[in-house]
Amino acid sequence: MAACLMRHDAPGDVAVPRLTLVTTRTISAPVGCHHCAEAPCVDACPTGCLFSDDDHVGVHPEKCIGCRNCVLACPYGAVEIVTEKLPPEPEPTPEEAAAADAAAKDDKTAKGSRARARAKKRKRTRSTVVKCDLCTGHSGGPACAKACPTDALRLIDAQYLERARQGKRKAAARATASFASMKLNASLDEGE
Repeated sequence: MAACLMRHDAPGDVAVPRLTLVTTRTISAPVGCHHCAEAPCVDACPTGCLFSDDDHVGVHPEKCIGCRNCVLACPYGAVEIVTEKLPPEPEPTPEEAAAADAAAKDDKTAKGSRARARAKKRKRTRSTVVKCDLCTGHSGGPACAKACPTDALRLIDAQYLERARQGKRKAAARATASFASMKLNASLDEGE
């Protein structure tokens, strides 16, 4: 988590770790995005903030409206919404305020709505979806996998899957060859 936080502690990025460590009495395990082939979070996003390509599920943070549909749709709990306080907008100059007051002097509802709008501008926030991005755009791959002391975290790519598939096929071929050379029990009756 610390490596992930350090990697994303950069200007223009939300400084929050993209994985969570879940600890019980007997085990500790990191929970992060699985980058599903048919990602439910992508399907639940109404604005296209989350997208899926052949390699991963990515984020367009500028499109996030903070609806939290993705949080509800993720089966692993790997997506969250972070709300940041933004600096208040500058107050209007005295000339601008006087002109606005003169324009709305006759309309009391406009005066009340303008006060509410000013209060809202002072308390501005921005919601952004945060999930694992596999540290795309950074050299060395995911920071969490690089920092893991036990090599429990690793990036599974197409080459890794192909090597694992080939290994399983070789093991199956060796097992078949060893069974073919075994002598059968002659005391067993065939067909009865």
